[in-house]
Amino acid sequence: MKKFLFTLLFFGFACALAANAPGVRATVELVTGTKQTAQFLGVENDTVSLGGSIKGKFTVVKIPANRFKSIVDEQGKDLLPAPKAAPVKETPATDTTVQHPTTNTTPQEFTEQDSADYPHTYTFLDSVEGKHLFIATECRSRDSALAEQLDNLIVKLIKESGTPIVYVKRNAFGNCTDATCIRDSLSTHHAASAYTGRITAGRAADSVTLQASHYILDDTTAKTVSAQINLSAIRSMGDALSNDKLSHFVRTLQGEKIAPPKPSDNRSYIHVETDPEGTNIAIHGKEDVCKSPCTFATLDTGKIVLYAYWTVNHQLWSAKSTIRPIPGDTAKISLKLKKSKPELRVSTTPEGAEIYAGSAPLTPKSKPIGYAPDKFSISEPGLSTVQIRRVGFRDTLVTVFVSPTEITDINVELTPITNLQEQIVQNEWQSTRKKNFIGKTLMGTSIAPFLLGALFTYLAMVDYDDADKIKDSLKFPASGGEKYQAKVKENKDLAESGDRKMIIGGSLLGAGALLLGVGFVLSF
Repeated sequence: MKKFLFTLLFFGFACALAANAPGVRATVELVTGTKQTAQFLGVENDTVSLGGSIKGKFTVVKIPANRFKSIVDEQGKDLLPAPKAAPVKETPATDTTVQHPTTNTTPQEFTEQDSADYPHTYTFLDSVEGKHLFIATECRSRDSALAEQLDNLIVKLIKESGTPIVYVKRNAFGNCTDATCIRDSLSTHHAASAYTGRITAGRAADSVTLQASHYILDDTTAKTVSAQINLSAIRSMGDALSNDKLSHFVRTLQGEKIAPPKPSDNRSYIHVETDPEGTNIAIHGKEDVCKSPCTFATLDTGKIVLYAYWTVNHQLWSAKSTIRPIPGDTAKISLKLKKSKPELRVSTTPEGAEIYAGSAPLTPKSKPIGYAPDKFSISEPGLSTVQIRRVGFRDTLVTVFVSPTEITDINVELTPITNLQEQIVQNEWQSTRKKNFIGKTLMGTSIAPFLLGALFTYLAMVDYDDADKIKDSLKFPASGGEKYQAKVKENKDLAESGDRKMIIGGSLLGAGALLLGVGFVLSF
């Protein structure tokens, strides 16, 4: 209950921050997972000061530093100071211990109960003597979720091999973050061994590389063992688990010599010819594999659905066939393309959700391509991505293989939002979007007053010109009879008509300018 009240207090404060408040604008994350933007004012006596405006009055809130997980400014710099180290008592060299801040918790080995809640992180270690430690994998921020999952599996695999292992976050070593510094520190404090690793971008654009080293610290004659694997950036975990790739990686780190996998004898080949040639060949559910005529290998032994498609002058031509490969043999297939009009049909539960094309982040200015249920003509089949958004529900990103020969149906079950912060963010997004819509509507509406105002102004000028001509003719009157008086009256009527039209035209122009200005402010 205390954590819940604390989190509410933090949210209430952070959401009311003023943009021009003093201090450094930073992203603040509590240990409870709560994240918000705040003005960082500094740290004093292990207490963080945050500032902001509440009900128009600048207010400072002080929160203990140990309640924060991170404080990062807009340049990505970590503003949260490293916890102060506990005082170290002088002891003999054999009793040297690693001193860590805030708490004196002895590192423990994982138990079966711990593994269910993995990763069980030991941030503060009093002693590492005789321990085997796994240091959290170093990675880019975009790979943090992947690193956590891989750490989880690697630690479990090491445990299953019979080695007791302790997982340690990198911030447990303070400013000592690189592998060499960590290794030397652990060696000084008589740790048994240490595993360190990092995830980097692979050579290919769609791959990542996992590198790790195993340092044997209690045996000076033992060599450091290193291993490396490349993983698909899109299907990293599936790739790591396929063919025991991650298991072989861990066994290599532990010093085992792993023989390379034997080539499969079950590989089969498919040769595809089409009329016309040069069409895209795709397997159902996957990206294009080649252009016809072509031959490609496969390990699939079940039925394979093949598509051939070709787009010319915005018209799609396609063909479909099902084939069962023969292990060790080549299957041949010939396809003749014909005109097709495939469609993607999107349904949601509940209905009425907005449908956006592509995977680009949505903004209040993003325009939906339709509202579920709806269907769309397809000119580029294959893997397509759509985003689904509905007020009160979480945004859903769906990637689906769109068939080039038939209707592809997808039905998305939307998940209601139960988190207060997510509701606040979505409401703000929706409010901004409504303002943007109203602004653009007003800007579009302003065209009519401008056109009418210009028309009335023009008509007023025509009346003024006619009145001036009559006025000039009256300067030299031939006689002062009824004809003269009629012209005087006509001159007066034209002048008054011009005045009325000029007032109407000016009012319309002013209204148009007002609508344009208000619309511009709301839109931008």
